[in-house]
Amino acid sequence: MAVRIEINENSIKAKIDNTWQNGREMLCSQILRDCNMYCKEDTGMLIMSSYIHSRLKEGLLIWQTPYAARQYYEIPTAYKDVNPNASWRWCEVAKQNHLAEWGRQAQAITRLYK
Repeated sequence: MAVRIEINENSIKAKIDNTWQNGREMLCSQILRDCNMYCKEDTGMLIMSSYIHSRLKEGLLIWQTPYAARQYYEIPTAYKDVNPNASWRWCEVAKQNHLAEWGRQAQAITRLYK
């Protein structure tokens, strides 16, 4: 008795793409919240800009103010009077503290959309 196995690569690829399309926005939303936990904050505009300009469905987190890049890359101090967790290069700090959580969430998403 012969067994014939056919692998439909297009179907597998479509399923993987669909899973990631559905789950990426959820994962990026969590990552954005975690990054903003360490974001420098004075008036709140820097954090607000991330919610306005980020494109979560595309996986893009964007802090867009005239001073965002300078605050992130050039000014190593962070005042903690408004946000006690504020830090220079806040996304790197969030990554250091939450990467394992993000990995678990990504795995959960792939299981959810099987």
